[in-house]
Amino acid sequence: MLRIFLLAMLLLANFIAQTTLWPELAILGVVPDTAVILIVSYGMLRGEIEGAIFGLAVGLVADIFTGVHVGTYALMGFVMGYVSGKPFKDYFKDNFFLPFFVVMVMMVLSQLLAYMVHIVFVGRLEFWFFVHAVALPTMVYTAALAIPLYSFLHYCNNKVEAYEEKRRAFFENK
Repeated sequence: MLRIFLLAMLLLANFIAQTTLWPELAILGVVPDTAVILIVSYGMLRGEIEGAIFGLAVGLVADIFTGVHVGTYALMGFVMGYVSGKPFKDYFKDNFFLPFFVVMVMMVLSQLLAYMVHIVFVGRLEFWFFVHAVALPTMVYTAALAIPLYSFLHYCNNKVEAYEEKRRAFFENK
């Protein structure tokens, strides 16, 4: 129950920051996508199933409140959570640089998907302009925040796991 409450609060805090705080801290019009960091980090910490479910929830919130095409971010979040959780189940979770690189890869893939969706629904957009003006700056800005956000999520995950273990031990001794 504590984990669900913490995830709901993270989702809400990210949505508020994404819509109010980050646009004010934009650098040259570029806003970081902290939702990708949350999805990747949670997937890497908890595995592919929980990462996919959390990614779906984050994507649905983004689609409902800010998305023009409902379902795009939900599907993208689901896939990102699953893919980032699958190969990293048994890696050393105290490695704070691995999420940095995984976030960069996921940002490239999400920006390519955003470009394709833009072409399908809006029309032609110059690819190299998109890469130079949108994709690369967003990827760099988001990746710069990956290490501090992952370390915060790692700390929260450790506290929740310790609480769950203590609670489980309490009920097993009864």
